[in-house]
Amino acid sequence: MRNPTPFIRTMNAAGIMPIFFHPDEKTSLKLLETAYEGGIRVIEMVNRGKEAPGIYPAIRKLADQMPGLSLGVGTIYHPHQAEEFLDMGAEFIVAPVMNPKLGEYCKLMDVPWIPGCGTVSEIFFAQELGAELVKIYPANILTPQFVPAVHAVLPGIEIIPTGGVEPTAESIKSWFDVGVLCVGMGSQLFRKDLISRGAFSEMKETIRTVVGIIEQIRVG
Repeated sequence: MRNPTPFIRTMNAAGIMPIFFHPDEKTSLKLLETAYEGGIRVIEMVNRGKEAPGIYPAIRKLADQMPGLSLGVGTIYHPHQAEEFLDMGAEFIVAPVMNPKLGEYCKLMDVPWIPGCGTVSEIFFAQELGAELVKIYPANILTPQFVPAVHAVLPGIEIIPTGGVEPTAESIKSWFDVGVLCVGMGSQLFRKDLISRGAFSEMKETIRTVVGIIEQIRVG
């Protein structure tokens, strides 16, 4: 860890931050339960549908019954959106973009903020606004080689790649080998075909496999 604050320690211990959302509340609750049982300890529900604000309180209530789980909210662009979900118990804010106004708000509220960045300049400005961890997105376009290039000039920032990280040892190792703190993953874990079939046990095994891969990589 480059910056071992409490939030960074939590993210490091988790190793992976899955993102999820489904417009049906019961399905969203089942996805959260499946992720937790698979070994996930940090998770982000994305604000990608009109149903999201209505579902979040139920997600928060279930997360409160899961010891050691940190629950955040993603796809947040503006301070008013962050405020809405913080009032419902979100523990951290994730954004697909680097909006300085959102960064200023999160700094004022003393809440962890993970902005989406695609350039060294965006990462620098995010760090200036108090971000301890930045999301490089889309990771499949930026590639693992982007990470050491960032750390060469911004050695204290922590990085999580999101978008294109695959649930395979080869893909995951390629990111940890270049010094990311953890990885983000969404549709690769919560596959639409498995959700439509109600194949949550299969989904859970995939998650367990990914968690195990990360543990093995870190052991060496």
